[in-house]
Amino acid sequence: MFRSILIIQFAVILAISFISGVVCFQLFPLDKAMQLIGYIDPRVLDVQDISILGTIAPLVIWVLLVLFFATHPYLHVLARLVVAVKATFFGFSSVFLLTQQESLLIYSVWWFPFQLVYCFLLFLLCSVYASKKVGGNRKYFFAQKLFVTLVVMLIIICVGENVVINYIL
Repeated sequence: MFRSILIIQFAVILAISFISGVVCFQLFPLDKAMQLIGYIDPRVLDVQDISILGTIAPLVIWVLLVLFFATHPYLHVLARLVVAVKATFFGFSSVFLLTQQESLLIYSVWWFPFQLVYCFLLFLLCSVYASKKVGGNRKYFFAQKLFVTLVVMLIIICVGENVVINYIL
């Protein structure tokens, strides 16, 4: 029961953050939006010239940020905020891609499905360091099986993303 509520909570945060990114894009001038996208994930601006490192680096940075906050006993709440920022950028970049004339294929085959899966996996990564109440104290533990499973899934999705970028687009 608790896990299903957690998934619903993650889905609501993702939806609100995505819509927030759409609204933020409307507030930015196009040149400033392109500059922000270039800082966070330059692949969105130039899909034709994407290296494997260019695909792996943004993902690794987001994963490390989430892990840093998720494994800290006092800052674990900020891990979900980091994923919410990622989802906001996902919405922001989605509107940018959809406003480009030739980008509907890029958006529907590459950007939307992979970024959506990454956001859900990052939300699940927030749960790798949890606490249990043992007696009167809280005991923290690291869920190694969940962590390994999520890392394997992230690697598989990253490989799939590279295949789509290099062979389909």
